[in-house]
Amino acid sequence: MYYHYSDDEKLWNDFRSGSKEAFEYLYRNYVGILYNYGFKICQDKMLTKDAIQEVFLSLLTKYDKVNLTYAIKLYLFKSLRIEIFKKLKAEQRFTDILLVDANFSMEYSAEEKIIEDEITMIRIRELAQVIELLPRRQKECIYLRFYEGMTYQEISDIMDIEVSSVYKMLYKAIEKLYENLAMKNGNLFL
Repeated sequence: MYYHYSDDEKLWNDFRSGSKEAFEYLYRNYVGILYNYGFKICQDKMLTKDAIQEVFLSLLTKYDKVNLTYAIKLYLFKSLRIEIFKKLKAEQRFTDILLVDANFSMEYSAEEKIIEDEITMIRIRELAQVIELLPRRQKECIYLRFYEGMTYQEISDIMDIEVSSVYKMLYKAIEKLYENLAMKNGNLFL
């Protein structure tokens, strides 16, 4: 039987009380977006799946010790991000943070196209090309803010940076996008 929760507080409290239904609901509703986010960080399907499994296994085994939160998505994104970087470090794939910065991918999937009705496919491809030129952390900020709809505070918590740094990073990213688009073919919104 599938349960539905009207708010995160009730869901999280039920989960912390040991409700299997609440855990199943958490998994069903968040595994897909966690996979999308995780894959954008490392572009490794197996590592992403392993990290998600670790996050949910940790939740399952330590449900009674998990901190109280009212922002489940934020909690899960941050947990996944930490787990992925822990796995990357353990595998010693990246010894330099610049190598990690080069690997955040901004590919568009059908469900992520929030502006499909307003911009042609050609312009979307052009935007994607310009986004790929940005540093990984700027791409990650753009993804969290505009594709996941997170607040600046939530992005700050996930990426473990100051809120002011999120503002600056997004400002610089958007400014660079406009510059690159203008150089490429003029105004994006012609």
